[in-house]
Amino acid sequence: MRPKLHGPDEPQPDFRIDGPEVHGLADLVALFGIESPGLTSSLAIGEEVAARLGA
Repeated sequence: MRPKLHGPDEPQPDFRIDGPEVHGLADLVALFGIESPGLTSSLAIGEEVAARLGA
């Protein structure tokens, strides 16, 4: 599932990476709105998620 952070005719915001500090659920990292350039940053995003999970 790839949720959008904007509606039709709205500017596209940057993507978000939310961890437990935002939603309160341990060991969950939620990714929102990752499109281009987020897709071209997928390795760096994966490293960020791994770091947040302590991997």
